[in-house]
Amino acid sequence: MKILVVYNVVEAVEQGEEDDLFAEQEIVFVEQEIEKALQAHGHTTAPVPIRDDLWGPLKQYDPSEWLIFNLCESIRNKTYLEPYIISVFEHLGFRYTGSERRTLANCLNKPRAKEILMAHGLPTAAYQVFTPWTIQRHLEFPLFVKPVSEDASIGITLNSVVHDDRALRRQVRYIWELYHQPALVEEFIEGREFNVTVLGNESPRVLPLSEINFRRIHDPFARIVSFRAKWVPTSPEYIRTPPTCPARVGDTIKSRIEDVARRAYQAMGLRDYGRVDIRLRNGTPYVLEVNPNADLSPDAGIARAARTAGMSYADLADEICRLAARRYRLKGFARPRIVSYDIKARSVGSDGVYSIPVSALLPTHAREARIKRAPQIATLPA
Repeated sequence: MKILVVYNVVEAVEQGEEDDLFAEQEIVFVEQEIEKALQAHGHTTAPVPIRDDLWGPLKQYDPSEWLIFNLCESIRNKTYLEPYIISVFEHLGFRYTGSERRTLANCLNKPRAKEILMAHGLPTAAYQVFTPWTIQRHLEFPLFVKPVSEDASIGITLNSVVHDDRALRRQVRYIWELYHQPALVEEFIEGREFNVTVLGNESPRVLPLSEINFRRIHDPFARIVSFRAKWVPTSPEYIRTPPTCPARVGDTIKSRIEDVARRAYQAMGLRDYGRVDIRLRNGTPYVLEVNPNADLSPDAGIARAARTAGMSYADLADEICRLAARRYRLKGFARPRIVSYDIKARSVGSDGVYSIPVSALLPTHAREARIKRAPQIATLPA
C-alpha cells in the first residue's frame, strides 16, 4: 500500500504557554516513527509536512494511489481548523485514516461533546462554560477548569483544580488571556484514572486498560494529568504519574469501564482508533474526554495498550491503515460504511464559529528519545 504520512509543523506558538510548543513539535517525531513502522510492513511511504498550505503539498499525489495516514492536527497552530483539514482531503479525493470532520469538530468542542455523551446516557461530570464576565456558578467546589477547545492537556496545570470563587475567577481569566477562549468548568471527579484504547469501526474492540498511577501523589486534588505530567519527562508531575498497563482492576469494574469507553467511542462517531479517558468514582466510570486521532507516540497510551495486547508498534500502524482501507473498500477489504456529504458540522475557534460541510512497558529507546526532546526544567525531590 502507498501511504502519505501527513503531519503539521509548528515552529512557534501564537497563544498559550511557551512549553505548549513541545506538544506541537512532538508530532514530527511521531511521523518519523509511523513511517518506519509502516515501512516495516512493506508499505511505500512519503512524508507530507504541512505549515500554512495544505493544498499544494497534496496536489502532487494521485488520490487513487495513495492513502493518507492523518497526523495533521492543526494549521498555523489553530487546532479548531482540524476539521477543515479533512475537508481538503475529501475535496481532493483522498482516503484517510481516523475520524471524519463532524467527529473532530464535536470532540474539539468540549461542551458539545458532553452534550452528546449525556444524550447517549453516558456518565460525565456536570459542567458550565465561563468567560471572565459570565461567571455564575451553580456547581459545588472543588471544580476543574480547562479550555473549551484544546487537546493534549494544553491549558491544564496544578492550578486547574479550584476550591473557591477567587481561584475559579483566576483560572478562567488565565484561560481567556492565554488561550483566547472560554473555560469549561466541571465538577472534579476524584478517583482512579484510565486511558482506554479502542480500535475498529462496526465492532470496535477495547485493548487492555492503562491506568495513571497516582500513588506517589498524596494530595487527591493534585492527582490530575497536567500538561507537564503528559509532556515533560523531567518534571515532577511526569515522574509521579507513571502508567500501569494492564490496569489492576476486577472483572466487574473492567467490564463497566470497557462498556462505557466503547459506547462513548461509538456515540462520538470515532473511526479506526481512539482513546477514551475515564475516571472511576464509587464504581461508576465517568467519561473525561473522547480523543479521536489520539497521540500515537511510541510511549503514549495507545501504543502501550497495543503492546500489552501483543501488537508491536509496526503492527499498530499497519492495523490502523487496514481498518481505514476496509472502510474505503480498497483491495481485498470489506465494503465501507456510506457517509453523507450533506451533514453540517461546526468548529469553534477563538475568532469565530465555522460551518464545515461533511462529505505495557516503554521501550528504552523511546523513553530516552522523549527525554532528549524534552525541555529541561528543575526536578524537585520525589
